[in-house]
Amino acid sequence: MKTTIKLLILALSIAACGDNKGAPDARQHPDGPPGDAQCSNCPAAPTLGAQIDRMGRPAINTLLNHGFDGTAAGGPAKDAYNQDTDKATWVTSYGGTFPTSEFVRNLGVLDAIDTGFCGNKICELGEKGDTAAGVGTVCADDCTSAQVGTITATACGNQVLFNGGTLDTTPAADSYSALANIMAADELYLDTSKTTCQFYLAVEFGVVTGGGNSTCGGRAPQYDVIDFSLSAIAAGLSGFTTALVPKLGDGVGPHTDYLSSFPYLGVPH
Repeated sequence: MKTTIKLLILALSIAACGDNKGAPDARQHPDGPPGDAQCSNCPAAPTLGAQIDRMGRPAINTLLNHGFDGTAAGGPAKDAYNQDTDKATWVTSYGGTFPTSEFVRNLGVLDAIDTGFCGNKICELGEKGDTAAGVGTVCADDCTSAQVGTITATACGNQVLFNGGTLDTTPAADSYSALANIMAADELYLDTSKTTCQFYLAVEFGVVTGGGNSTCGGRAPQYDVIDFSLSAIAAGLSGFTTALVPKLGDGVGPHTDYLSSFPYLGVPH
């Protein structure tokens, strides 16, 4: 008798701990709603608000939109750029010619980054006494006392698409317009027909050089997009090795601790 009572209590306990396969855990009819749809008081999906940011090419807003403006106008201008949803007006709003174009003015400043300034102990690309070093490297500055403080190598005009990509380095109001208009159409281009991805701006470089692209472009986590952008904007094609490794940069390398598959997140910093 005691054994029977114990078995009965055990059976009741097991039944109490299980469930009766009621909604939402019950097996759903193939044509019926999923179990989660049984929620009768689920909150409504949020309504999208005004755009506050946009993802295009990295650092374009930072460098080319009031990039060297120390006044209070810089912040609001960058916010307005991020909130601009009218793609049809991007080129006319930010591209154009000097001096009205914001992008053109800043491209002119960045084009001078690789100009040799003798005596500052920084190796600019093409500076006298420099062989392969890039910006940020301590340089012996092989210059005479009379040359200290003077420009020993002029590199303005070697920027990608300067004067439309011609070899003419004569400055004009529209010298930086071609690149400014491309940068103003601030979108990442990805060639999905390619099966490999090796470097940033591959699609754009294929158009500029006329040689096309063999890789997908876009922006993979391992790309050092800042070094690539600075080299292209400051020194053009001469800012890269034959393997398209940037010669100029900010001294900060890309992350190397990311996962090789989606979602690619690495260790938090």
